Amino acid sequence: MNLAQLKKICKDNVKVISNYSHMTILQVVNSFFYILIYPFVINTVGVENYGLYVFATSIAAYFIVFINFGFDMHAAKLISLSPDDNKLHSSLLSSVTVAKIYLELFAVLVFFVLIMNIPFMRSNWLLFVLCFANTLSCIFLPVWYFHGMQKMKILTIIQLSSKLLSLPVIYFCINSVDDVGIYTAIVVATNVLSAVLAFGMAIKISRLTLKWPSIVKVKDLLFEVQPFFWSSATNTLKQKSIEIIIGSLFGMKEVAIYDLANKIFSVPSLLASNINAALFPVMVKKAHKNTINKIIKIEVFIGLLCMLSVVVGGYWVVKLVSVHDMQEAYYLSVLLSINIMTFLIVGSHIYFIFVPHQRYDFVLRNQVVSVVSFYVFCIAYLSISWSVYSVVLALVSSALLEILYSYSLVNKVKGY
Repeated sequence: MNLAQLKKICKDNVKVISNYSHMTILQVVNSFFYILIYPFVINTVGVENYGLYVFATSIAAYFIVFINFGFDMHAAKLISLSPDDNKLHSSLLSSVTVAKIYLELFAVLVFFVLIMNIPFMRSNWLLFVLCFANTLSCIFLPVWYFHGMQKMKILTIIQLSSKLLSLPVIYFCINSVDDVGIYTAIVVATNVLSAVLAFGMAIKISRLTLKWPSIVKVKDLLFEVQPFFWSSATNTLKQKSIEIIIGSLFGMKEVAIYDLANKIFSVPSLLASNINAALFPVMVKKAHKNTINKIIKIEVFIGLLCMLSVVVGGYWVVKLVSVHDMQEAYYLSVLLSINIMTFLIVGSHIYFIFVPHQRYDFVLRNQVVSVVSFYVFCIAYLSISWSVYSVVLALVSSALLEILYSYSLVNKVKGY
């Protein structure tokens, strides 16, 4: 490929490249942001308290998935197919927002029932309530709109600005082990503020008019996106169960160690997984078999490079940012890096084959196999070796099985 051909490819796909760049910058800088403040926070609030914060965040993540209810992929697809239909955009933004408000109200009820009946949560109620408050950001953050319109630059600027403004607040306000609640409040307030600003910007830029939709319309939307909800719910059940299992079986220090490993792994994994998300608005209109196969081949190579970056750079990250004995985080991050291949390969099947061909059931079935196999592997490995490594190895094993099952489903897609 010569320079002229490369320039032509870039010119023809300038929106895809821009969308990928801003999605990636947003998430990678977000990861680096928390790695940057990690030594200060964990040294100030302590490993146990920080582990408790991660544990409470994992509980809140289940409610976040419930409130998001799989709207993002479905709504982004509709926006991508009709980028100039402002009437559709207004209707979607209204319906999605109101649906999330109803789901939030139900989530609040369930959450307080848990707080009142689970002693561990009740004894740390303030931290759990603060983490749960992060669900408010879900209501107003229209990632799907900016994604579908390929205008992720706007969302990137808003969220990065909020993060940078919160940095001095964190350093000035966090002074002791008792300040883990203050740290949580700052993080949550930053997320909610950026979500509200993004919501307002979406309305202003596109001149959207919001109207409160009927209960029937909201109900129809919930039914329509249900397959995406079950898919994201099962995936989150698996991902966040790791922190809850580790915290319940091995303690909060081990949760903090796993969280550091996950932070190291998250940077290259985001670089990789965002490729499919950025290509989605274009590929949903013209998903061709040969093109998809070429993309997967390129992504496998990218995945190997990302895994290598964890192996080479992970050790030094742990060395630089950890202020306690957390060397195990490096070995866990290397093990986690194998999952990058799953994000790429399974992600390409979901974005480019299952969704364009309306096989939402395949998306769900793939996730169900993944989460069920995770628990089976977890029980099997823990019976052999009672350690955090067994839990992480179960995650990796289920991810590899997910790839194999995904390929078996591809063969059943008609017209592919």
